[in-house]
This record gives sequence, C-alpha cells and structure tokens, in this order.
Amino acid sequence: MNGSDDLIVMTNKLINEISPYLQQHANNPVDWYPWSEKPFQIAKKYDKPVFLSIGYSSCHWCHVMEKESFSDNAIAEYMNSNFVSIKVDREERPDIDSIYMESLQALTGSGGWPASLFLTPDKIPFFAGTYFPPKDMHGHPSFKKILESVHEHYIHKKETINSIGTQLKKMLLTELEEDGLTSSDHVKNTLIQLTQSFDSTNGGFSNAPKFPQPHILEYLYYLKINYHRYQSLIPENQLDQMIIQSISKMSKGGIYDHIGGGFHRYTVDSNWQTPHFEKMLYDNALLSNIYSKFYEEYDQEWMKYISEDILGYLNKHMSNKFIGYYAAQDADSEGEEGKYYIWEFNELKDKLSNNDLKMATKVFSLSKKGNFENKNILTKGLVDIYENGGIQENVDEFNNLKAHLNNIRNKKEQPFTDKKIITSWNGMTITALIQNYFSSSKMEYLNQAINSTQYILNNTKNNNLIPRYIINDKPIYSPALEDYAFFIESLLKLNQATLNYKWLEIAILLTNTVIDLYWDDKSGYMYESSKDAKDLFVRPKSLYDNPYTSSFSKMTEILYVLGSFLDNPNYLNIVQKIMNKMIPYIDKIPLHTLSWIKTLEKINYDQKYHLFIIHEDKDIDLVFNKLKINNIPNLIYFGKSNTIDTGYQVFKDKKSIDGIPTFYLCKSYSCDLPTNSFDDIKSQLKNAINNL
Repeated sequence: MNGSDDLIVMTNKLINEISPYLQQHANNPVDWYPWSEKPFQIAKKYDKPVFLSIGYSSCHWCHVMEKESFSDNAIAEYMNSNFVSIKVDREERPDIDSIYMESLQALTGSGGWPASLFLTPDKIPFFAGTYFPPKDMHGHPSFKKILESVHEHYIHKKETINSIGTQLKKMLLTELEEDGLTSSDHVKNTLIQLTQSFDSTNGGFSNAPKFPQPHILEYLYYLKINYHRYQSLIPENQLDQMIIQSISKMSKGGIYDHIGGGFHRYTVDSNWQTPHFEKMLYDNALLSNIYSKFYEEYDQEWMKYISEDILGYLNKHMSNKFIGYYAAQDADSEGEEGKYYIWEFNELKDKLSNNDLKMATKVFSLSKKGNFENKNILTKGLVDIYENGGIQENVDEFNNLKAHLNNIRNKKEQPFTDKKIITSWNGMTITALIQNYFSSSKMEYLNQAINSTQYILNNTKNNNLIPRYIINDKPIYSPALEDYAFFIESLLKLNQATLNYKWLEIAILLTNTVIDLYWDDKSGYMYESSKDAKDLFVRPKSLYDNPYTSSFSKMTEILYVLGSFLDNPNYLNIVQKIMNKMIPYIDKIPLHTLSWIKTLEKINYDQKYHLFIIHEDKDIDLVFNKLKINNIPNLIYFGKSNTIDTGYQVFKDKKSIDGIPTFYLCKSYSCDLPTNSFDDIKSQLKNAINNL
C-alpha cells in the first residue's frame, strides 16, 4: 500500500475458487473455506463446530444474508473465533446440497436457500435453518443470537448434540419398506391428490408460494396421450382443465417475462403475479419442452409461442454462442430485487407514444397505481391476445411493442448471469431444443442441440467422466448422477432426431459408466454421488421429484428403454431391482414420485414395439416429414446408417433396401417384413398404435 487512502480489500480462502457464487463471498470478512477435508480437520483439532452455508449465485435471500451478516465485521469476528465456516455452491456440488437439504428438512420441517447448518467436525448436522436476520425480527432471533446459542450448546451440551446427530444419521439411512398394504392403483391415488391440490381459479397446484412444477405437467401429459388407459379415473375435460388452465395462467402471470421471455423461479402469491425474479436454466428448459409437447397435443398457437419464446430468451441471454447454456440469472440488479423487470407507469408514459402506451396498458394490465409497490409487474401478454381470438395483425402489433419495450429495458443494468454450463441442465435444454425441432421443423434448434452436445463431449474424459460444469471453457469434474441421466436422455433424443448411431452409442457407453460408478447392486439403489466420492457422511439418493424429475428415476427409465430396445437382460434386471425398492415410496408418497409411477406404467403396459430405421445417410428429413414418429406414444425407435455394425443382435441383418430409409417394426423382437415404403410403414404403425 502506498498511502492511507488506499482501499484494503479483505479476501478469504474462496478467492481462488472458480464458482461465481463462491467468488461473491471471497471478500467477506468471514474466513470462509471451500468444501474439502481441511476445514473439518481444523474443526476437529480445535474442537469447534462447523457452520455450513449452501446457496447459489441467483438466490435473492443468499444475497440478503451476505450483505446483512457475512459482510458485518462484528458477526464475522465472532464466527471466525468460534466456528469453522464453509461455503458451498449447490449447483457445483448437488450431492452435498442433497444430503444437507434432507438434513435441514428433517431438523426443521422445511427447506430452502440459503441453507444454514451447524455440523460436528464429523460433518453431521445438529442444528439448521435458512435465512437468519441480522436483528430479532417477527419472532425470529438474530443470526448473532443463533451463533451464540449454538456455541454455548456445543461447549456445554455436547452429549445432546451428539445424540441429535446420531438420530439424524439413522433417519437418513432408514429405508421405507413394504407393509403389506401395497396398492396397484398408483395413478388413481395420484389423481385424487392432484385434483384436491389443483387451484381451479389460478391453475397450478397448491397455494403460495407457487412453483411451475414441470414434473407434474409431464405426468399429466403422459396421462393425456394415454388417456384410453385412464378414462375410468378422470373425465378428459377435467384432465384438460388441469393442464390448459395451469400452463395458460402461468404464461399470463408475472412469473413469465413478457418482454424478454422465460419463466422466473416462483411467485410468492397463488395467482402467479409476483415472482422472486431469478431465472433458472432447468425451469426454462423443462417448460419449453412441455409447452412444445402440449402444442403438438392441443394445436393451440400460444403454446408454441411460449415454448419458442423461452428458447429465444435462452439463446439471446443464456447462451455461450449456441454451444452451451448458462445456469441462471440473478433476481437483483442495482442492489434491488426485480428492478430490471418492474415498470413505473410514468416511465412508460414518457418513453412510449400515446398509441403504444394505450396498447401496453391494455395488453399488460398497466396502471398508475401498479400491482406491486406502486409499480407494474407485466401480466397477460400475447397469450391473452391469442386466447381472446387475436388475429395476426394483433400479434404483429404486440411484437412491435415488445421489441420497443425490450430496447428501453436493455438500457438498464442487467442482472448478473452465472455462466456455469451445467451438464445436467444442458441435457434438459438439448432435449427441449430437439422437441421444438420436432414440433417446428426449424433446423436451427437441431443445430444448437448438436453444438451443445458436442461441446460437452469435447470436455469429457477418455474414461467417460463427463464434467459437472464448464466455465470459461474450463471443465470441472465432479459429476452427479443427474448429469449423466439428463445428458444421456438428450443423446437418445438426438439419435431419434438425426438417426445418427453415434449418439446412441455414446449414450450406451455413458449408461455403462453410470452402472459402474453410481449403481450399488447390494443395496438396490443408484446414488447421486459417485462411488469415488468419499467426502460425505452418508451417500445421497435422489428418490423424489423436486424441483425436477428425480435423476434416479430418469436413469431407471433410460435403463428400461435401452434394455427393452437392445434386449439387454442386465439393464432390465437392474430396473427390476430398483422398482422393487421404490414401490413402498410410490405407495406412500405418490405426489413426489410421479416420474416413478410413469416409468412403472410404461413397464406394465409395454408391448415391446420397437422401430428400427436403417438408412444410407440421406433422405433422413423425409422420415420425419412423412411419419411424425416422434409423438407416437410408447413407441421406442432408434436409427443407424447401413454401414455401421453395432455388435448388437437386435440390429443384425437389418439393412436398408435400394438405398432408401428402411423400416423394421418389431414386437417382442419379432419383426414385420422390412419396408422402404412410407405408406406401408404408416399402415404397420397404425395397426400397432391400437395396441400401444
């Protein structure tokens, strides 16, 4: 330092971390450690409790606690003297987040971020919470009082603390078992609970706070496309109401960004109006995917608009030059939550023409008094225009207004973007791109899917170790089961969109890696962390759908699809062991195991109809233009070039005829005569569909 006026910047042990969230805390006076064995060794040496704080870069309340408490010198001094403090980015280590979020829920009855846990030096939690205020507030003690109380208990009541930890660990290791009351009416049970929790006024399920819950929408989609099986359980118009009202109300609410596209994470109210403004890649990928599927099912243009508008947002604001998609955008900008998204009426009055202001007032429900703290969160939007019979002229007028408002908004400071390219969430995005390619035939979606896939594969090691995430072209290798599951799913979809065998081949290789690293034949579970990860006090499992489909469930579905198609008994045996383990969970906790129920239904109804498409690397686009096979329910199909020898018996002797794409439709591995006639295969598929 050259003088007394120079700024002294304090740093801690997060300063060299690559995670944007950890970097946000690198200048705190708290002496943070990143997760490793070292802080626990220090805690054990000096007999101190560990304070574990888990969050993510776009979490609003994480920012609030950082400003209020972790930047406070007095609080930091107390923490540094009496605790060993660790910061974890939940997006970097979802396995750590999983086990400690389960612990938080067990200790408090609820969860959320920031997750604030106090651990013994053996990593076992004994007290937990989420956000703690800097001062006593609304009956909640201040963070300083919490720290003092925990320290006092750790010094004087260690026996009680050890007892809590022992009970918690035992509970985390406890498995549900069959109690003789196993039900076969799984779908009926879920529909009873879903209809009870359905908000018939606002759409969606449950009350505030309200989340989009795409895994529920996926389940309802499965019931819709297989309605002939379930028509005795629910009237079709009631099923349609749950679907259409939910996705309509969401897309007209403040939870949707009507100017830039994309959904915010959730709303604090039940009518989708007032969001916490962070945007997550996983939400938007999954919602684009399901809106596109519903467009194919219902043929309502607004569903297509939302699915593609989301992709437009991802490509413009969340894309690394279309070769990977970023994790999240912050809720805050200029130190204020939602400032980028909220409008003052007078602001628009000054910047819009009278005609544009009149239109904006109508289509976005603008008012002088506003709908949020005297300001306006935009609602209604283009979906409302479509639903009220809007013609193309109305749509064009809206798009011109939207572009104008977007230009005005872009002059504001934009929210921070976390540029981690997370493999699992990119897998979801690739799947959404492919689904939108199927529904729109737009090649740019398929090309973006291929580019993103190749980017992840270029950063995959020779032993099939995929990255957990990539940031600034630097891969970080701590993959969770979810990374493999959702990436493998996207590879299978990519084969179905291109009929290029290499995507199927890579999917199979990665599936075998999953079995090697995550499957435990003795317990009958796949774990979220690899067998090589030794730094957790228990190994976490992803049993439930929250906030998206369980990775364990997704991987089980993939094993069944591949096992059924390839006639692979090892895959199918693993699936059977898993489903036997999961039946008690499905029976007792149906709303949190919807993806498991869907997989179980697929297995029970599977007629093993498989379509092999053999080609000579040409005329592939004709297959999709003439057949639309991607949306035939319960048909498993994959393709390959005539020149490739896969080594699998099911592909043996299957060749293209006369250089034209040739189809082999098989049931239980017994195939109809091959045909290269689109009319013939349409007839075969029509007969098969009646049995699917």
